[in-house]
Amino acid sequence: MTHAQYPNLFKPLTIRNVTLRNRIMQSAHAMAFNTRDGITTDRDIHYHVARAKGGIGLMITGNRLIHPTSNTFTRGYPYGYRHEMVERDRELTDAVHRHGSHIFAQLNHFGVMGETHAMDDYRVLWSSSNIKSPVFGEMAKAMERSDMDEVVEGWCRSAEYTREAGFDGIEVHLAHSYLLHQFLSPAFNKRTDEYGGELANRMRFPLEVIRAVRERVGNDIIVGIRLPVDEMVPGGLQADDWIEIARIIEAEGLIDYVMTTAGIYQSASYIMPPYDVPDSWLVPPITRLKKALSLPVFAVSGISNATEAEQILEDGGADMVAMTRAQIADPAFANKTEAGREDEIYHCIRCNQGCVARLFHGTSMTCQVNPATGREAVFGPETIQMAGRAQHWVVIGGGPAGMKAAEGLASRNHKVTLLERENQLGGQVNQIVQLPRRDSFQWIVTDLKAQIAKLGVEIKTGHTATLDSVKGLNPDGIIVATGSTPDRSGYSDINPLVAQVPGADSNHVITVDEVLGKPDSIGKRVLIVDEHGTRYSAGIAELLTERGHQVHVVTRWNALFHKLATTLDQPVVYANLFKAGMTHTLNSWVGAIHDNSVDIFNLYTGETETLEGIDSVVMAVRHLPLEDLYFELKAQLPNVHRVGDCVTPRMTDHAIFEGFLAGREIFDNWKRYIEPGSLEQFNPEQMQAL
Repeated sequence: MTHAQYPNLFKPLTIRNVTLRNRIMQSAHAMAFNTRDGITTDRDIHYHVARAKGGIGLMITGNRLIHPTSNTFTRGYPYGYRHEMVERDRELTDAVHRHGSHIFAQLNHFGVMGETHAMDDYRVLWSSSNIKSPVFGEMAKAMERSDMDEVVEGWCRSAEYTREAGFDGIEVHLAHSYLLHQFLSPAFNKRTDEYGGELANRMRFPLEVIRAVRERVGNDIIVGIRLPVDEMVPGGLQADDWIEIARIIEAEGLIDYVMTTAGIYQSASYIMPPYDVPDSWLVPPITRLKKALSLPVFAVSGISNATEAEQILEDGGADMVAMTRAQIADPAFANKTEAGREDEIYHCIRCNQGCVARLFHGTSMTCQVNPATGREAVFGPETIQMAGRAQHWVVIGGGPAGMKAAEGLASRNHKVTLLERENQLGGQVNQIVQLPRRDSFQWIVTDLKAQIAKLGVEIKTGHTATLDSVKGLNPDGIIVATGSTPDRSGYSDINPLVAQVPGADSNHVITVDEVLGKPDSIGKRVLIVDEHGTRYSAGIAELLTERGHQVHVVTRWNALFHKLATTLDQPVVYANLFKAGMTHTLNSWVGAIHDNSVDIFNLYTGETETLEGIDSVVMAVRHLPLEDLYFELKAQLPNVHRVGDCVTPRMTDHAIFEGFLAGREIFDNWKRYIEPGSLEQFNPEQMQAL
């Protein structure tokens, strides 16, 4: 039935000597699962095996560094140039092959986009020219001929080890502002010798690398490239330019496929686009590239479902479709789709919080909606332990934490009753989805509702839980997930001796909840007091400007909505807000609120100013946990636990993770946390089981 619905998606594809079982793939993406010295770990193997078991056709494991001068901003990247990789990589490829999937290795050099101090010493950045990184601001050395020779050898050595390790293919990275892209693009290449200037010169070094790699590994292994189809910056290389480059490379007769992408570090929102960039946004130029080449072309474009992927294949826009984050969220995406179980898929919401932002924080990738991602060895489906004795659990609160807890408990054979005081499930997600371009968060609620309904959870909405009502259910265990409520006092730890901002109790001072619930009560000119620096406050600013309000933001931070930088949605939000005329004051806080004005002060100089003509003040400050019921229950009943914001208010991914742990009855603080490095440790018994 599914093959009839998706005939192209589940059609095998043969490239050189490899036949891929379907057209579903994951493109190369950074995970930071490797050891500090760059060696493949059990964590990396478990991650890929989960997706191989899930039915994927092809995975490309990404950013294998080919030379010691290719540094990154975090540990945990693989070092392709180290021979020690071969033995562990062989375990990876063997395990993937046992489950019918195939795997390529992407080889790369970061060039100027690395950092000089990311290791245990200081390193020199190499690039095509003396240019600075747009991210880290560090200067690169313009490579000499001897440097180029070293890099070519690094690519060849890494490719040779890749072949020895049993990978099915090698991908040479020519995109994302990295070293070979830095030679190809005038945005980075400022050379005046035979490697700069006209296109033939700019292509000289990348072609040297491709030729050398093919010569070193021979003709019995796939070699492909990753190529952008648009740099997404004014004056940058666009589709016609990249089509010409692709044709020149194809004419060499050395590569077997082209993996597409877009964006450079100056337009990073398009490298791994957040939900603000529409699904399938890159399909038109990829289709043009496909029609210009005879080689197989692999498409990326924020594609999140099988219907979109099938349409691309049917239209001849690509030969394979990368649904990378879709399978970060659900490793069984392919199998569920093929079996007609699409209603069981956990959907990627393209928030970039687990898969991108965590890398910028110096830690490893995971997924907001799937706590098992990157933790498969301890949280994968095979690790679920059914309850020894079925018990009755009551979960209080139907937000993400409560629903995730209910799902986990019910899947382990417990009887679960879920109590929610509102008339619908979802908790604060129901507010998030009202903000501009945040409707993808609805999948959190939709997916969990579908799961708990299938598992037979008894759901009681419109039910305000009390001590007596909970006692009346005779529970064996209780999970409290009552969430949090916004604080309207204006208190901030940046000004901790002021418990409440004078005037904060005025009628025209409102919370974010009230902006969403009482839009008619908001005046024309609005001041937002921002302590979050996240999409929470940025989304309210966008919503109000869209409604025609004049918005000014006062924030304690030294940058506007700075936390959006790591999720790659900052440029999109900035563009919308600045076009709408939003203004802001940094490094400041509120001293007092009056009827039509607000006094603010600079946190560092103490200088004050008064903002006149303020009709409404929105407090986007802290939340406080709704914990009274928890303490009341805990005082009189055994086995009471709390999760999510009622522990302390945080992000949605924290709530889902804690609900996940509660579903497995993991409550002991001495045992519940994953110790750093423990997932990377070699476990021969687990490897044999894979």
